[in-house]
Amino acid sequence: MTGEAAPGPTRPLGVAVVGAGYWGPNLIRNFRSSTDWDLVAVCDLDVARAHTVLGTRSGVAVTASLDEVLARDDVDAIAIATPARTHQGVALAALRAGKHVLVEKPLADSVANGTAMVELARERGLVLMADHTYCYTPAVLKIRELVEAGELGDILFIDSVRINLGLVQPDVDVFWDLAPTTSPSWTSSSPGASSPPGWRRRAPTRSGPARAASATSASRWWVARWRTSTSTGSAPPRSGRW
Repeated sequence: MTGEAAPGPTRPLGVAVVGAGYWGPNLIRNFRSSTDWDLVAVCDLDVARAHTVLGTRSGVAVTASLDEVLARDDVDAIAIATPARTHQGVALAALRAGKHVLVEKPLADSVANGTAMVELARERGLVLMADHTYCYTPAVLKIRELVEAGELGDILFIDSVRINLGLVQPDVDVFWDLAPTTSPSWTSSSPGASSPPGWRRRAPTRSGPARAASATSASRWWVARWRTSTSTGSAPPRSGRW
């Protein structure tokens, strides 16, 4: 798998965000501002909260029913920003409905649940993507560019400090929650890439809105790859070393 861009579809992809609490508003804002996406629905048990996030003049549908969202023909993909313990249930329902799925980290709350999600996505030929936004962070990509160009000499290690831990999750421990955020950055700073040996895999901090913007761009890339593969008869894209 390489990181080259694929031809995009002729229309924006329809997306629904499930979860308008802590991280959902970042996804909502960036999907709405992107010309590649058409935000058609927001699903949250707290309908009033979802309306507040969208604003009074929004034409985006708001519902507390996941089934209602999944039944929509104009929804190509689902972005899940709910508590980790709910990720598997929401993702499996979306995959069974034929929707591509972007899941905020961690992918699931256990290896078994995550494996079930991956297997169903593979079986249905759909994109299942965990939001490892650091893989697309400009600072990380620039570091990789400098290393590959040899401008920094022989790299013995890289050290950076994370100064923002974000929300403390009540349903998963700190390793399960934060390790997926930092470790993929150096193992794959671009799709299909690998890291030089001996790197200390600790990622730089990035603000919420910027990270969410990276997520929408990254997920767009994967769905474009999937559409290209289906039109050519090749296998759907996989996330490789992620």
